[in-house]
Order: sequence, then C-alpha cells, then structure tokens
Amino acid sequence: MGKGTVCLASAHLRQYEVVGRHKPSPKMPEPKLFRHVCFAPNHVVAKTKFWKFMREYHKVKRANGEVFGVRELKEKRPNVIKNFCVQFRWYSRTGPVNTSKEIRDTHLSRGVSRIFNGLAGQHRASFSNIQVIRSTTKLPKDCNRPHISQFHNGGIRFPLIHRVRKPAKAKRAVLTAKAPQTF
Repeated sequence: MGKGTVCLASAHLRQYEVVGRHKPSPKMPEPKLFRHVCFAPNHVVAKTKFWKFMREYHKVKRANGEVFGVRELKEKRPNVIKNFCVQFRWYSRTGPVNTSKEIRDTHLSRGVSRIFNGLAGQHRASFSNIQVIRSTTKLPKDCNRPHISQFHNGGIRFPLIHRVRKPAKAKRAVLTAKAPQTF
C-alpha cells in the first residue's frame, strides 16, 4: 500500500461555525452563548478547536460546557475569484508571531489551506500552532501585495509557451537529428 497523494485542487480545510456555552448552573441559570468560526478538516476537529478557544479565552472546559451546533459555512459565490486578507497567529520556535497574508482564490477555505501548507513548508508550523484571527474580502484597490495586485489588470494575458509545432504529415520524419524548437 503506497502513500496517499495530496490533491492540490481542493482544500483540505473547511470553514465551520460552532455554537456553544457553559452548562446552566444555580449561579448562572442562562449562560452566554459563544459562536466560533474556525477552519478544520472535519466537524470533530472544529469542535476541538472550539473547546480550545473556550478554555483559553472564556475559562470554560468541555466537561462544564455544551455544544448547540456545528455547521459548515459554504462560499456564497464559488465561481467568482476574490481577494482575501487573512490575519493569523502562529507559534514559531522563538514565540508567537502575528501576521497577515493576502490570497486570491475562489474559496476562502482553499486559500486558508494554501496558507497553512505554506507555513508548514517554509516555517515548519504545524496545524495546531496556527490560529486564524480574522478573514476579510478585499476590493482590488485595497490590496497591498504586488503578487496579488498584478492580476487586477483587465487586459492580462497568459501566453501558451513551450509549444511543439508539428510539421505537415508529408514532411514528418520518424527519426530526426535535432530537437524541435519550442519558442
């Protein structure tokens, strides 16, 4: 049995919304509801991320809380390419790093997956060490990064390079002494 291949066309992360709260008690009969939006490969990991968020920021453990629902958030316009800005925190070997990246994609979850893969490759950051703080859609005029704004030109063209021209059937040889010109 060989290793599984990585599919680059689809995202390995999905966007989930988890809603939960502290269990009701005599001290707190109606606890506050919390909604957490996160990126995870499945709903089980999304709930785990929710409880990590509740533990760190609201002092609620899983044993003392309850989840009302987990739902996957879908892209409203999946056929339109958009500019996203993702602000996130990741823990490097020296400490936490707050940063933001601009990405251009049709799906936010696919773009965030590319960011996670990039951090894993360049900085050896694992999935559990990356925390997405905020993600927004940007207009083309608001994009700062040159590798994103280069695609905002209306007359952009992508030439087909490295094309091998085939000679006519009558002039075609089975074996030739020189390589074909591909420019």
